[in-house]
Amino acid sequence: MSGRESPVSGGKAARASAKEARLRRAGPWPLTVATAAALGLLIYVATTSLPYLISAPTSDPHFGALNHCLARLLQRPLLGWAVSPDASRAAVYGAQAMAVCTLPEGSQRFPLAGVRAVTFDRENRLWWSQAGQLWRDDGAEPMRMGDFSPVSLVSHGGGVLALDAEGQLVSVAPDGAVLGQVPVSGAEARLSVGAEGTFAAVLDEASLRFYEARTLTPLPVELPCEVAGLWWLERPERVLIACAQGDEQAFAVDLQTARYEPAQRPPGEPARRLLGRPLYVHGCDGFPCTAPAP
Repeated sequence: MSGRESPVSGGKAARASAKEARLRRAGPWPLTVATAAALGLLIYVATTSLPYLISAPTSDPHFGALNHCLARLLQRPLLGWAVSPDASRAAVYGAQAMAVCTLPEGSQRFPLAGVRAVTFDRENRLWWSQAGQLWRDDGAEPMRMGDFSPVSLVSHGGGVLALDAEGQLVSVAPDGAVLGQVPVSGAEARLSVGAEGTFAAVLDEASLRFYEARTLTPLPVELPCEVAGLWWLERPERVLIACAQGDEQAFAVDLQTARYEPAQRPPGEPARRLLGRPLYVHGCDGFPCTAPAP
């Protein structure tokens, strides 16, 4: 049999029997098609939703509890985030407020409009830029640390780095003293600091420069290509750069010897490394999320 019924000949009874046989054969098909459609929809929803659920901020293996706390305190849209060096605290801010959560329990919501940047220093204290001033939270009353308004903040081993709208990069000690200052290309530059907060990088478009983080002394490192992004490695002086030309080209750079060697380019986008833990983090849906190590 080929799967099709043979022709039926004969009288009315035969025609009736043939009709009943066709109905019996056709009866299960609508149910089968409907079941298949429903099953296909279920598989589609499951396969498209599962990656989101795995990477959702509140499902994150390291920052899920913090993100769940932050999401209850502050609604989207979110403009920025920060994580403490030991991953025990996190902060997010929007146009009108800032929220901070601490593990295992603890949360604060600050009704602050116009926050421009946030970071945590080595002691897990929160710093932020707002209303033309730099502030630090000491657990009681916020302390003003300077009369300028950085557009970018990142912590280092002995304080924070602050980049203002005029392109001035300043190293600020915990007591507010200026430890170093250098001009950079512009306020759109991206700041990052490596393991132990020893060295810093300033990436402006495809131009990358390195500094001693505390004093901002420039490091004489020449790179073999224009740079698309970077990952700080476990050793404080080691950094992995991804070249802007080509999808696979990358180099490992030693900042102390100024030497570089070809390296395997990690998949995914460059991510930040926490100051106190070998943990990488990037933004997802406005919150901090775990990123793969290079």
